Amino acid sequence: MELPRRTRGDELLRPGELTALRQRLRKTALRHDLATVIACAFDHRTRMLPFIFADTYMAPAGVRAVGSAMVDAGFEKTRIVLQQWNRSFRPCRMRLDGRIPDLFLVSSMGLHSQQCMALIRDARRIDASERPLIIAGGPHAVYQPYELFSNNPIDPNSADVAVTGEEFVLLSLLDAILSIRGKGEPMRSAFFRARDTGALDGTPGLVYSRGREDGLAEELVDTGVQRLVGDLDELPSPVLGYRLLEAPSRKATLAANALSADRIRKLSPISSLVLTFGCKFACQYCSIPAYN
Repeated sequence: MELPRRTRGDELLRPGELTALRQRLRKTALRHDLATVIACAFDHRTRMLPFIFADTYMAPAGVRAVGSAMVDAGFEKTRIVLQQWNRSFRPCRMRLDGRIPDLFLVSSMGLHSQQCMALIRDARRIDASERPLIIAGGPHAVYQPYELFSNNPIDPNSADVAVTGEEFVLLSLLDAILSIRGKGEPMRSAFFRARDTGALDGTPGLVYSRGREDGLAEELVDTGVQRLVGDLDELPSPVLGYRLLEAPSRKATLAANALSADRIRKLSPISSLVLTFGCKFACQYCSIPAYN
């Protein structure tokens, strides 16, 4: 399965564009007290050799990069939950900083799609007035974003929006939503206004639904193929994501604090380095492994 590409000469962001966006969001974040939970979907039935040990001893690069981008942009109240370590995690029971998060992000590979949809379905059990904005991402969203939306009236459970690109697309989405968000307004409400007023049309790399019933997709809007970061030095430090990890637990809820730094090396002795963007075979575990 190959992805479409942008017109030649229009594949990359302008130099400094990501840096400027990061700086702009840091100022915006001061006015918006956002709490975010990022979940890495993982289906334990898919475990196989030769990855049977490495799959649970490596905090995936994708969710770490997203968490790093959120913290770098000024949204410090962010937690990363790996289903590899937290099989019983229930989004409907998550609380961060004593409240239901404003954003719930799910990253998934294709072989974990059932768990991804189960997480989305559980998050949608939260009352609509308090429900976080549900954003799906990862390789599954990049290659098969339409599967993250339901057109089944019996099971109207969809993500609110799918990010089919990298960190820049997510940060651009937040930038667009926060630019019109009212004081204390739920992020879902602000997203719907941004969607309906066309504020998201200029952000390539998004797929979102329209419909009369909540969670039922009657129409999908695809804003096109993302532009890629040409200079990886513009990316936030991926190390930031390590201090956001939820400790391994059998509980359905979140701990009061993230995993302590002195336990990270033992639980995630394998790490990874991002060397390039745009590889059509890339996934959240890809890049070059490094052993601590």
